[in-house]
Amino acid sequence: MLENEILAIFGKGETIKIITKGRKTCLPHIVRTRYVVIDHAIYVLSGNRTADWVLNALYYSEVIIRSEDYLLKAKVEEVSEEEKAKAFEAFKKKYGSLIVKKWYPISSSRCLKLIPLGSPTKRGLIKGENQVTTTYEAWVSQKNDYLNSVALAFDSAAEEYDFTISNNYINTWIRKKTIKELLKYVSPEHRLLEIGCGTGQEAVEISRYVKTIIATDVSKKMIELLSLKVRAKKLESKIIPVRLAASEIDKISEMFPDIKINGCYSFNGPLNCEPKIRTFVKHLWKILEPPGYFVCSIRNTICATEEISHIFSLQLDKLSPRKHQPIMVSVGGMDIPAFYYTPSIFVNIFKPYFKVEKIIGLPTFLPPAYLNDYYVRLRQYTSLLEKIDDLLSPHFPFNRFGDQNLFVFKKVIL
Repeated sequence: MLENEILAIFGKGETIKIITKGRKTCLPHIVRTRYVVIDHAIYVLSGNRTADWVLNALYYSEVIIRSEDYLLKAKVEEVSEEEKAKAFEAFKKKYGSLIVKKWYPISSSRCLKLIPLGSPTKRGLIKGENQVTTTYEAWVSQKNDYLNSVALAFDSAAEEYDFTISNNYINTWIRKKTIKELLKYVSPEHRLLEIGCGTGQEAVEISRYVKTIIATDVSKKMIELLSLKVRAKKLESKIIPVRLAASEIDKISEMFPDIKINGCYSFNGPLNCEPKIRTFVKHLWKILEPPGYFVCSIRNTICATEEISHIFSLQLDKLSPRKHQPIMVSVGGMDIPAFYYTPSIFVNIFKPYFKVEKIIGLPTFLPPAYLNDYYVRLRQYTSLLEKIDDLLSPHFPFNRFGDQNLFVFKKVIL
Protein backbone atom coordinates (compact mmCIF):
# COMPACT_ATOMS: atom_id res chain seq x y z
CA MET A 1 0.00 0.00 0.00
CA LEU A 2 2.81 2.43 0.91
CA GLU A 3 4.60 1.69 -2.36
CA ASN A 4 1.44 2.57 -4.27
CA GLU A 5 1.11 5.86 -2.35
CA ILE A 6 4.73 6.81 -3.09
CA LEU A 7 4.31 6.05 -6.79
CA ALA A 8 1.01 7.92 -7.00
CA ILE A 9 2.37 11.08 -5.36
CA PHE A 10 6.01 11.16 -6.45
CA GLY A 11 6.11 8.84 -9.47
CA LYS A 12 5.70 11.46 -12.22
CA GLY A 13 7.08 14.68 -10.76
CA GLU A 14 10.16 16.44 -12.09
CA THR A 15 11.52 17.80 -8.80
CA ILE A 16 10.90 17.66 -5.06
CA LYS A 17 11.97 19.80 -2.14
CA ILE A 18 14.30 18.23 0.41
CA ILE A 19 14.06 19.88 3.83
CA THR A 20 16.95 19.29 6.21
CA LYS A 21 18.03 20.92 9.46
CA GLY A 22 21.29 22.83 9.71
CA ARG A 23 23.97 20.93 11.63
CA LYS A 24 25.05 24.07 13.52
CA THR A 25 22.16 26.52 13.14
CA CYS A 26 19.23 24.05 13.43
CA LEU A 27 17.52 26.26 10.81
CA PRO A 28 15.54 24.71 7.93
CA HIS A 29 17.67 24.17 4.83
CA ILE A 30 15.69 23.60 1.64
CA VAL A 31 16.76 22.54 -1.83
CA ARG A 32 14.78 21.64 -4.91
CA THR A 33 16.26 18.61 -6.63
CA ARG A 34 15.63 15.93 -9.23
CA TYR A 35 14.80 12.41 -8.09
CA VAL A 36 13.68 8.95 -9.11
CA VAL A 37 11.47 6.37 -7.42
CA ILE A 38 12.81 2.82 -7.33
CA ASP A 39 10.65 0.22 -5.60
CA HIS A 40 9.26 2.10 -2.56
CA ALA A 41 12.23 4.45 -2.02
CA ILE A 42 13.22 7.83 -3.45
CA TYR A 43 16.76 8.34 -4.77
CA VAL A 44 18.43 11.73 -5.12
CA LEU A 45 21.82 12.73 -6.54
CA SER A 46 24.12 15.60 -5.63
CA GLY A 47 26.94 16.74 -7.89
CA ASN A 48 28.66 18.23 -4.84
CA ARG A 49 29.62 15.62 -2.25
CA THR A 50 29.91 18.24 0.51
CA ALA A 51 26.73 20.21 -0.21
CA ASP A 52 25.15 21.38 3.05
CA TRP A 53 21.86 19.60 2.44
CA VAL A 54 23.68 16.30 1.85
CA LEU A 55 25.80 16.63 4.99
CA ASN A 56 22.72 17.69 6.99
CA ALA A 57 20.76 14.69 5.73
CA LEU A 58 23.52 12.25 6.61
CA TYR A 59 24.17 13.88 9.98
CA TYR A 60 20.57 13.54 11.17
CA SER A 61 19.79 10.46 9.03
CA GLU A 62 16.36 11.94 8.35
CA VAL A 63 14.77 14.48 5.99
CA ILE A 64 11.37 15.80 5.01
CA ILE A 65 10.36 15.42 1.38
CA ARG A 66 7.92 17.99 0.01
CA SER A 67 5.85 17.59 -3.16
CA GLU A 68 3.33 20.22 -4.20
CA ASP A 69 0.91 19.34 -1.43
CA TYR A 70 2.35 16.36 0.47
CA LEU A 71 4.97 15.94 3.18
CA LEU A 72 6.87 12.70 3.71
CA LYS A 73 9.39 11.95 6.45
CA ALA A 74 12.18 9.69 5.28
CA LYS A 75 15.19 7.87 6.63
CA VAL A 76 18.47 8.64 4.81
CA GLU A 77 21.05 6.13 3.65
CA GLU A 78 24.07 6.55 1.41
CA VAL A 79 23.83 3.76 -1.13
CA SER A 80 26.29 1.14 -2.29
CA GLU A 81 28.06 1.49 -5.62
CA GLU A 82 25.70 -1.07 -7.10
CA GLU A 83 22.61 0.89 -6.02
CA LYS A 84 24.24 4.12 -7.17
CA ALA A 85 24.73 2.71 -10.67
CA LYS A 86 21.10 1.60 -10.69
CA ALA A 87 19.97 5.09 -9.68
CA PHE A 88 22.11 6.68 -12.40
CA GLU A 89 20.44 4.54 -15.03
CA ALA A 90 17.03 5.54 -13.72
CA PHE A 91 18.07 9.23 -13.80
CA LYS A 92 19.24 8.91 -17.40
CA LYS A 93 15.96 7.30 -18.39
CA LYS A 94 13.93 10.05 -16.69
CA TYR A 95 15.98 13.17 -17.43
CA GLY A 96 18.28 12.21 -20.29
CA SER A 97 22.00 11.44 -20.43
CA LEU A 98 23.05 15.03 -21.17
CA ILE A 99 21.51 16.44 -17.98
CA VAL A 100 22.91 13.61 -15.85
CA LYS A 101 26.39 14.03 -17.36
CA LYS A 102 26.32 17.81 -16.87
CA TRP A 103 25.00 17.94 -13.29
CA TYR A 104 26.01 14.62 -11.74
CA PRO A 105 29.54 13.47 -12.65
CA ILE A 106 29.57 9.88 -11.49
CA SER A 107 33.06 10.14 -10.00
CA SER A 108 32.24 13.09 -7.71
CA SER A 109 28.49 12.82 -7.12
CA ARG A 110 26.72 11.37 -4.14
CA CYS A 111 23.57 9.24 -4.12
CA LEU A 112 21.16 9.14 -1.19
CA LYS A 113 18.33 6.71 -0.67
CA LEU A 114 15.31 8.20 1.09
CA ILE A 115 13.23 5.47 2.74
CA PRO A 116 9.69 6.56 3.74
CA LEU A 117 8.89 6.61 7.44
CA GLY A 118 5.14 6.12 7.25
CA SER A 119 2.63 7.43 4.73
CA PRO A 120 2.75 10.86 3.07
CA THR A 121 0.80 13.58 4.88
CA LYS A 122 -1.40 15.90 2.86
CA ARG A 123 -0.70 19.53 3.54
CA GLY A 124 -2.20 22.74 2.21
CA LEU A 125 -1.01 23.39 -1.32
CA ILE A 126 1.51 26.23 -1.39
CA LYS A 127 -0.14 28.45 -3.97
CA GLY A 128 0.43 31.86 -5.41
CA GLU A 129 -0.77 34.67 -3.20
CA ASN A 130 -3.91 35.24 -5.28
CA GLN A 131 -4.70 31.56 -5.91
CA VAL A 132 -7.32 31.17 -3.22
CA THR A 133 -10.14 28.67 -2.97
CA THR A 134 -12.06 30.24 -0.07
CA THR A 135 -14.38 33.23 -0.34
CA TYR A 136 -14.48 35.88 2.35
CA GLU A 137 -18.12 35.01 3.09
CA ALA A 138 -17.19 31.35 3.60
CA TRP A 139 -14.27 32.33 5.83
CA VAL A 140 -16.52 34.55 7.99
CA SER A 141 -19.10 31.77 8.30
CA GLN A 142 -16.44 29.62 9.98
CA LYS A 143 -16.26 32.19 12.82
CA ASN A 144 -12.45 32.29 12.78
CA ASP A 145 -10.50 34.52 15.12
CA TYR A 146 -8.72 36.85 12.70
CA LEU A 147 -5.32 37.37 14.34
CA ASN A 148 -5.12 33.71 15.32
CA SER A 149 -5.82 32.73 11.69
CA VAL A 150 -3.09 35.10 10.48
CA ALA A 151 -0.64 33.68 13.03
CA LEU A 152 -1.43 30.08 12.01
CA ALA A 153 -1.06 30.92 8.30
CA PHE A 154 2.37 32.46 8.81
CA ASP A 155 3.33 29.62 11.15
CA SER A 156 2.56 27.30 8.24
CA ALA A 157 4.66 29.41 5.86
CA ALA A 158 7.61 29.89 8.24
CA GLU A 159 9.72 26.84 7.40
CA GLU A 160 9.82 27.59 3.66
CA TYR A 161 9.63 31.39 3.93
CA ASP A 162 13.30 32.16 3.28
CA PHE A 163 13.44 29.65 0.42
CA THR A 164 10.33 31.15 -1.19
CA ILE A 165 11.52 34.75 -0.97
CA SER A 166 15.13 34.10 -1.98
CA ASN A 167 14.03 32.13 -5.05
CA ASN A 168 11.75 34.92 -6.27
CA TYR A 169 13.64 37.60 -8.20
CA ILE A 170 10.95 40.27 -7.83
CA ASN A 171 10.69 39.71 -4.07
CA THR A 172 14.45 40.06 -3.62
CA TRP A 173 14.46 43.16 -5.84
CA ILE A 174 11.71 44.69 -3.67
CA ARG A 175 13.58 43.78 -0.47
CA LYS A 176 16.77 45.53 -1.63
CA LYS A 177 14.83 48.63 -2.63
CA THR A 178 12.95 48.91 0.67
CA ILE A 179 16.08 48.45 2.78
CA LYS A 180 17.93 51.04 0.70
CA GLU A 181 15.13 53.55 1.34
CA LEU A 182 15.03 52.85 5.10
CA LEU A 183 18.76 53.36 5.48
CA LYS A 184 18.35 57.01 4.43
CA TYR A 185 16.63 57.65 7.78
CA VAL A 186 18.77 55.72 10.27
CA SER A 187 22.13 56.15 11.98
CA PRO A 188 24.48 53.75 13.85
CA GLU A 189 23.09 54.85 17.25
CA HIS A 190 19.46 54.27 16.33
CA ARG A 191 17.23 51.67 17.96
CA LEU A 192 14.54 50.46 15.59
CA LEU A 193 11.25 48.62 15.89
CA GLU A 194 10.24 46.18 13.14
CA ILE A 195 6.60 45.23 12.55
CA GLY A 196 6.10 41.81 10.95
CA CYS A 197 9.71 40.65 10.94
CA GLY A 198 9.06 37.15 9.57
CA THR A 199 12.22 35.07 9.80
CA GLY A 200 14.31 38.22 10.14
CA GLN A 201 16.06 38.49 6.79
CA GLU A 202 15.59 42.27 6.75
CA ALA A 203 16.54 42.60 10.43
CA VAL A 204 19.81 40.73 9.92
CA GLU A 205 20.76 43.02 7.04
CA ILE A 206 19.64 46.27 8.70
CA SER A 207 21.29 45.40 12.03
CA ARG A 208 24.65 46.15 10.41
CA TYR A 209 23.70 49.83 10.30
CA VAL A 210 21.95 50.45 13.65
CA LYS A 211 22.45 49.78 17.34
CA THR A 212 19.43 47.57 18.09
CA ILE A 213 16.31 46.19 16.42
CA ILE A 214 13.28 44.96 18.36
CA ALA A 215 11.80 42.59 15.78
CA THR A 216 8.12 41.74 16.28
CA ASP A 217 5.78 39.30 14.57
CA VAL A 218 2.40 37.72 15.33
CA SER A 219 3.66 34.27 14.24
CA LYS A 220 5.22 32.06 16.91
CA LYS A 221 7.10 29.98 14.32
CA MET A 222 8.55 33.05 12.61
CA ILE A 223 9.87 34.32 15.95
CA GLU A 224 11.32 30.89 16.79
CA LEU A 225 13.22 30.79 13.47
CA LEU A 226 14.47 34.35 13.93
CA SER A 227 15.70 33.43 17.42
CA LEU A 228 17.67 30.52 15.96
CA LYS A 229 19.09 32.81 13.29
CA VAL A 230 20.10 35.43 15.89
CA ARG A 231 21.97 32.82 17.93
CA ALA A 232 23.64 31.27 14.87
CA LYS A 233 24.86 34.68 13.67
CA LYS A 234 25.74 35.87 17.20
CA LEU A 235 23.46 38.89 16.93
CA GLU A 236 21.94 38.70 20.43
CA SER A 237 23.13 42.25 21.20
CA LYS A 238 21.65 43.60 17.96
CA ILE A 239 18.29 41.88 17.39
CA ILE A 240 15.60 41.18 20.01
CA PRO A 241 12.79 38.90 18.71
CA VAL A 242 9.37 39.50 20.31
CA ARG A 243 6.05 37.89 19.51
CA LEU A 244 3.52 40.73 19.26
CA ALA A 245 0.78 41.85 16.88
CA ALA A 246 1.18 45.34 15.42
CA SER A 247 -1.71 46.67 17.52
CA GLU A 248 0.04 45.44 20.69
CA ILE A 249 3.26 47.45 20.36
CA ASP A 250 2.30 49.64 23.31
CA LYS A 251 3.72 46.77 25.40
CA ILE A 252 7.21 47.53 24.05
CA SER A 253 7.63 50.45 26.46
CA GLU A 254 6.79 48.18 29.40
CA MET A 255 9.01 45.34 28.19
CA PHE A 256 12.01 47.56 27.38
CA PRO A 257 11.70 50.74 29.48
CA ASP A 258 15.35 51.68 28.90
CA ILE A 259 15.18 51.48 25.09
CA LYS A 260 14.12 54.60 23.20
CA ILE A 261 12.71 53.78 19.75
CA ASN A 262 14.23 56.12 17.13
CA GLY A 263 12.50 54.66 14.08
CA CYS A 264 10.21 51.92 12.85
CA TYR A 265 9.74 49.90 9.67
CA SER A 266 7.39 47.28 8.28
CA PHE A 267 7.96 45.67 4.89
CA ASN A 268 5.95 43.46 2.55
CA GLY A 269 2.51 44.12 3.96
CA PRO A 270 2.23 43.00 7.61
CA LEU A 271 -0.10 45.95 8.18
CA ASN A 272 -2.45 44.55 5.54
CA CYS A 273 -3.17 41.86 8.15
CA GLU A 274 -3.78 44.19 11.10
CA PRO A 275 -7.50 44.94 11.60
CA LYS A 276 -6.79 47.42 14.43
CA ILE A 277 -4.52 49.58 12.32
CA ARG A 278 -5.71 52.86 13.83
CA THR A 279 -4.82 51.54 17.27
CA PHE A 280 -1.37 50.66 15.92
CA VAL A 281 -0.89 54.23 14.61
CA LYS A 282 -1.68 55.75 18.03
CA HIS A 283 0.67 53.36 19.83
CA LEU A 284 3.45 54.01 17.31
CA TRP A 285 3.12 57.78 17.74
CA LYS A 286 3.51 57.41 21.51
CA ILE A 287 6.64 55.25 21.48
CA LEU A 288 8.57 56.90 18.62
CA GLU A 289 11.21 59.45 19.57
CA PRO A 290 11.28 62.60 17.36
CA PRO A 291 11.81 63.00 14.47
CA GLY A 292 10.19 59.57 14.43
CA TYR A 293 10.33 58.14 10.92
CA PHE A 294 8.19 55.15 9.97
CA VAL A 295 8.99 53.42 6.65
CA CYS A 296 6.51 50.79 5.53
CA SER A 297 5.11 49.00 2.51
CA ILE A 298 1.53 47.82 2.07
CA ARG A 299 -0.46 46.14 -0.69
CA ASN A 300 -2.27 48.51 -3.02
CA THR A 301 -5.86 48.13 -4.26
CA ILE A 302 -4.81 48.98 -7.83
CA CYS A 303 -1.79 47.35 -9.48
CA ALA A 304 -1.23 48.62 -13.03
CA THR A 305 0.98 45.74 -14.20
CA GLU A 306 -1.48 43.17 -12.84
CA GLU A 307 -4.30 44.75 -14.85
CA ILE A 308 -2.12 44.92 -17.99
CA SER A 309 -1.07 41.27 -17.65
CA HIS A 310 -4.72 40.17 -17.44
CA ILE A 311 -5.60 42.22 -20.51
CA PHE A 312 -2.74 40.80 -22.60
CA SER A 313 -3.58 37.25 -21.52
CA LEU A 314 -7.27 37.89 -22.33
CA GLN A 315 -8.24 37.13 -18.73
CA LEU A 316 -10.82 39.90 -18.68
CA ASP A 317 -12.79 38.14 -15.95
CA LYS A 318 -9.82 38.74 -13.60
CA LEU A 319 -9.67 42.51 -14.05
CA SER A 320 -9.71 44.57 -10.84
CA PRO A 321 -9.24 41.56 -8.52
CA ARG A 322 -8.50 43.89 -5.58
CA LYS A 323 -11.55 46.10 -5.96
CA HIS A 324 -13.57 44.61 -3.09
CA GLN A 325 -11.99 44.58 0.36
CA PRO A 326 -10.98 42.62 2.30
CA ILE A 327 -9.40 40.30 -0.25
CA MET A 328 -8.58 36.65 0.36
CA VAL A 329 -4.90 35.70 0.00
CA SER A 330 -3.05 32.41 0.30
CA VAL A 331 -0.29 32.18 2.91
CA GLY A 332 1.43 28.90 3.70
CA GLY A 333 -1.38 26.94 2.07
CA MET A 334 -4.07 28.71 4.12
CA ASP A 335 -6.53 31.33 2.88
CA ILE A 336 -6.90 34.44 5.06
CA PRO A 337 -8.44 37.90 4.52
CA ALA A 338 -6.16 40.88 3.99
CA PHE A 339 -7.01 44.57 3.85
CA TYR A 340 -5.48 46.37 0.86
CA TYR A 341 -5.45 50.20 0.76
CA THR A 342 -5.29 52.97 -1.79
CA PRO A 343 -2.42 55.37 -1.02
CA SER A 344 -4.84 58.18 -0.08
CA ILE A 345 -6.83 56.02 2.36
CA PHE A 346 -3.65 54.70 3.97
CA VAL A 347 -2.23 58.20 4.42
CA ASN A 348 -5.52 59.36 6.01
CA ILE A 349 -5.34 56.52 8.55
CA PHE A 350 -2.10 58.02 9.87
CA LYS A 351 -3.52 61.54 10.31
CA PRO A 352 -3.13 63.56 12.47
CA TYR A 353 -0.29 61.63 14.12
CA PHE A 354 2.01 61.33 11.09
CA LYS A 355 2.75 63.32 7.97
CA VAL A 356 3.59 61.46 4.76
CA GLU A 357 7.01 62.48 3.40
CA LYS A 358 7.22 60.16 0.41
CA ILE A 359 5.23 57.55 -1.53
CA ILE A 360 6.95 55.12 -3.91
CA GLY A 361 5.38 52.50 -6.16
CA LEU A 362 6.80 49.11 -5.24
CA PRO A 363 7.11 48.10 -7.99
CA THR A 364 5.21 50.17 -10.54
CA PHE A 365 6.56 48.78 -13.81
CA LEU A 366 7.51 45.26 -12.74
CA PRO A 367 4.71 42.73 -12.27
CA PRO A 368 3.63 41.47 -8.83
CA ALA A 369 5.87 38.84 -7.23
CA TYR A 370 3.40 36.03 -7.96
CA LEU A 371 4.10 36.59 -11.69
CA ASN A 372 7.85 36.23 -11.10
CA ASP A 373 8.28 33.10 -13.25
CA TYR A 374 6.88 34.85 -16.32
CA TYR A 375 9.02 37.93 -15.71
CA VAL A 376 12.26 35.97 -15.23
CA ARG A 377 11.73 34.09 -18.50
CA LEU A 378 11.50 37.41 -20.35
CA ARG A 379 14.03 39.36 -18.28
CA GLN A 380 16.54 39.66 -21.12
CA TYR A 381 13.88 41.83 -22.80
CA THR A 382 12.24 43.41 -19.77
CA SER A 383 15.15 44.26 -17.44
CA LEU A 384 14.95 47.87 -18.67
CA LEU A 385 11.73 48.09 -16.63
CA GLU A 386 13.82 48.00 -13.45
CA LYS A 387 15.68 51.15 -14.42
CA ILE A 388 12.43 52.84 -15.45
CA ASP A 389 10.92 51.82 -12.11
CA ASP A 390 13.81 53.34 -10.16
CA LEU A 391 13.41 56.56 -12.13
CA LEU A 392 9.64 57.03 -12.15
CA SER A 393 8.12 55.05 -9.27
CA PRO A 394 8.71 57.85 -6.67
CA HIS A 395 6.76 60.36 -8.79
CA PHE A 396 3.07 61.07 -9.27
CA PRO A 397 1.06 59.44 -10.80
CA PHE A 398 3.30 56.36 -11.08
CA ASN A 399 3.74 56.07 -7.32
CA ARG A 400 0.00 55.38 -6.95
CA PHE A 401 -0.16 52.20 -9.03
CA GLY A 402 2.42 49.75 -7.65
CA ASP A 403 1.67 46.23 -6.45
CA GLN A 404 2.72 47.68 -3.11
CA ASN A 405 3.34 51.25 -2.04
CA LEU A 406 6.31 52.26 0.08
CA PHE A 407 5.56 55.11 2.50
CA VAL A 408 7.84 57.32 4.55
CA PHE A 409 5.96 58.89 7.46
CA LYS A 410 7.27 61.42 9.96
CA LYS A 411 5.85 61.88 13.44
CA VAL A 412 3.84 65.05 13.98
CA ILE A 413 4.37 66.93 17.25
CA LEU A 414 0.85 67.56 18.54
